[in-house]
Amino acid sequence: MGFFPWARAGWLALACSLCVDAAVAAAAAPQRTDLITDMPAAGDLAAPTNGQTLYVLDEASGEVMAIDPFDPAAKRWTAVSAGPRTDSGTDTLAISCIDTSMLAMLCRSRDGWSLQTHRLQPGTAADPAKPAQTVVIGRANDAPAAAATGAKSPEDDRACLAISPSRDWLGVCGLPAPLPAVMRAPIAGARIGGVSARACPVLPAGMRPTAATISMAEEFVLFATDRAGVQPAAGSVFVSFYLPPDPRRLLHLDTSLPRVLDAAFCRADGTLWVVGGGPRGEIGSASADVAPEGLWRIDAVMRKGRQSAEAVCVARLEAARAVVCLSERAIIVTHGRETRTVSRIDPTQPASTP
Repeated sequence: MGFFPWARAGWLALACSLCVDAAVAAAAAPQRTDLITDMPAAGDLAAPTNGQTLYVLDEASGEVMAIDPFDPAAKRWTAVSAGPRTDSGTDTLAISCIDTSMLAMLCRSRDGWSLQTHRLQPGTAADPAKPAQTVVIGRANDAPAAAATGAKSPEDDRACLAISPSRDWLGVCGLPAPLPAVMRAPIAGARIGGVSARACPVLPAGMRPTAATISMAEEFVLFATDRAGVQPAAGSVFVSFYLPPDPRRLLHLDTSLPRVLDAAFCRADGTLWVVGGGPRGEIGSASADVAPEGLWRIDAVMRKGRQSAEAVCVARLEAARAVVCLSERAIIVTHGRETRTVSRIDPTQPASTP
């Protein structure tokens, strides 16, 4: 059974679904190529629209590494150097590309949260102390203490940054209270405007997205539990669609996954990819066999005449935490619990046999 791409204000869905258990069992392991194995704290990923360069955030040092995703051994350099973290108290939590030469970074410091941009040049490391632009977002309850001690807040894993395919606007989601759960900012060329909750989806108090992305139709796509205060592992994560500047929700569908930590659309075919899964209870519980950690495809299906979501496990990857899609043949994932790996997954090809 094929997948059905996402469309403006909804899905084009023409068939009935398989259950999640069957989708997991039937999936053959895809081809996997490990790109980075020597960055134990590899984190968020970013790539420009041409997919020729992959940027990887090192959460331990704060630097951003650049590689050729198809020739990483020959072409690898530091895109943004590690900053003097002990002096500045600045951490980078998420990255995204505005265009082929401009990288946006979501940062937390003693002074609060901000966006920074850096102009990139191949083979040259940008100075983190000299951003092209800094846009202040605001202060949150966790910022002063966490930045001063270097401790990572539990909310940090929810902080996400997404730039629209048109490059006309960006979204910032999941920041700690009292900052809004969802914010937007206009982009003019390479300049970012003010970040605010104006014309954004309004979520119930206490509900914060665990992941967010922007569709090819410029829809704001948010992943969150269905009720405020519910922990991601306690119930399914729902995917919701909005079309800014209208704050009204277009779709709200159960993914059946207990966790969704990152999401990305494929520009070529509109496929929605997410990383997450995992047990609703303890590691090793029966539910871990139903929703394993890894790379998932979210398909559009019809159930009893209604639009629904079908989560299909494409690759089992322990502690998968970040994803970016370069093409339908190259989905990049950061995964690993104690030591992380950055891998390229080709869903169109089966894994090679030993």
